[in-house]
Amino acid sequence: MQIDDFYDVLEKERLRRFLHEGAPLGTTSSKVCVFQDGPRWVTLHTDERAAVITTTRRTFTAQPEALDDAVNGLRFLRDLAEFRR
Repeated sequence: MQIDDFYDVLEKERLRRFLHEGAPLGTTSSKVCVFQDGPRWVTLHTDERAAVITTTRRTFTAQPEALDDAVNGLRFLRDLAEFRR
């Protein structure tokens, strides 16, 4: 997925509130993080206490692959939030 398509999906599917663009911080609770780490791209999820869920960390050699994975994670978080209502 290209970056323009990624942002289109974020807007159309209302996923932006679950996204953090960059490495996780102490304030990134219940987010999907996507960022570049040297030559690799990384996606991961954080829990409600902003801790990295280590089993969700994935690395990719190209940005489009990381963006695809991030969208899948964002959809999961959205669906989980809707289910909990």
